[in-house]
Amino acid sequence: MVEKSCGLDFEQSTFCFSKIAFHGYDSIKSENSLKDLTGTTFQIFNFLLGLLPQSNRLIISKENTLLICLMKLKLGLTYSSLSSFFSIHRTTVSRVFSSQKCKHLIFWPCKSTIIETLPEVFKKNYPNCRCIIDCTEIRTEQPKTVEQRVCMYSHYKGGYTIKVLVAITPNGMVSFLSKSYGGRSSESYITNDSGFLNKLEPGDQVLADKGFPGIKTGVDDQNSILVIPPMLHNGRFTEEEVLSTSNVAGVRIHIERLFARLKTFNILNKITSDLLVYIDNILFMCCVFMFIF
Repeated sequence: MVEKSCGLDFEQSTFCFSKIAFHGYDSIKSENSLKDLTGTTFQIFNFLLGLLPQSNRLIISKENTLLICLMKLKLGLTYSSLSSFFSIHRTTVSRVFSSQKCKHLIFWPCKSTIIETLPEVFKKNYPNCRCIIDCTEIRTEQPKTVEQRVCMYSHYKGGYTIKVLVAITPNGMVSFLSKSYGGRSSESYITNDSGFLNKLEPGDQVLADKGFPGIKTGVDDQNSILVIPPMLHNGRFTEEEVLSTSNVAGVRIHIERLFARLKTFNILNKITSDLLVYIDNILFMCCVFMFIF
């Protein structure tokens, strides 16, 4: 008996499936397909391709190198899944992904640039705002060692996390990203330890939430100004304190929106143990690509 599949005999069906198999970048014929896999357009993909350094040691094309990185970030696929897609060994996928660097694409702009690009909403209440800061937490698998579990357990999230400090300019650009810390670390400790305070200049305003009172001394030492919502005293806020809280919240919403966009990268849904050693590089790539996608 001749097997039937989609109205074709077995030999024809085999030929049909071989034609539609995935062959990496060469298989992507439409912009919708590229967007589904990477979140980018062909124009953006080609721009990113131009940023990749030349290498004579690549065993796969530059196009597939970039495609692997973007699919890993956007879809959160495992190394084994990607190795099947691209017909290469799992360790090759791991090496390709972990070797990509983009740290030079996040930088601290000069004060004159900040002033020139200051949005109108900041000019009235925070004309000297240099940045808005906050920490975000990314869930991870349970670490293998007791020491790691103690360091990474977050009571706030009720699980194991890594935590990073992010600073954005008033116009929304990421201007500082700390290294990763265990979820047990406080916001104030991370800020004081990360080197962020050394970037401040006299007169800079730093906007933060109520979790950062422990950095006031460090900010003052730089002759800068920490702006946080007022603390509650005597059970109620004064009218002036309510207005101050509203003003800070109105501009801090930008960093909350950035964190929401950051979490659209499925790789950050839960960091697996094998990715922990690359987490700083992963977060850098996500922060850079977030503004390109």
